[in-house]
Amino acid sequence: MRSRPLIALLGGSFNPPHIGHFRIALEVQEILVPREILLIPCASPPHKTGDNLLPFSLRLAMLEAVTRALPGLGVSPVEAERPGPSYTVDTLTALAARHPGERLAFILGGDDFSLLPSWKLWRNIPELADLIVLPRRAGAEKIFLRAVRARWPEAVPLSFPSGIRAFSLPHGGRILHLPQPRLEISSSLIRSRWLEGKSLNFLVPKEVEEILDKNAAGILPLWRS
Repeated sequence: MRSRPLIALLGGSFNPPHIGHFRIALEVQEILVPREILLIPCASPPHKTGDNLLPFSLRLAMLEAVTRALPGLGVSPVEAERPGPSYTVDTLTALAARHPGERLAFILGGDDFSLLPSWKLWRNIPELADLIVLPRRAGAEKIFLRAVRARWPEAVPLSFPSGIRAFSLPHGGRILHLPQPRLEISSSLIRSRWLEGKSLNFLVPKEVEEILDKNAAGILPLWRS
């Protein structure tokens, strides 16, 4: 992964961000050693309703507050810089133009990888960035291998350290399956616990909880809807 400087990208609604998000970033950082990992909050999710979505500025502020203390992690507001739905292919196109000469790698879960054919211009995505696929359930590697063979029968296996399954695609892109532990924590769980006044200790960074509590008056109507 070191032939060109690597920038790994982790997108999501981050509504709100929780420790599962940051553990993903840190695991990828340790395994692949990218120059930087950018967290990219979604401005207008194309596959979700945004009724309970916190304002972009607030989600961005929470990510920035946490990453200040995490070397090698940063935040990009790229998806708020254009109107309309936040399609991954458009985001990667914009970031590729901003980082010429560097290799991008887009992080996604196994479930999203399975749904990739439903995404806008999905075949263009591996041409813009490597795909880093993270397991979500038992047997995830077999599901991953079946999907790769079905969608890219011409993919060529690559030699990587033990536990990493990797393939090269004809256009030069790569797909990697990283064996890393998954934390069963979701933003919906965090929202539910926060609304019920339950403790968020060890579920979100303290910076996130502080921002949530500080902005409670504006958050409550959104998350109760």
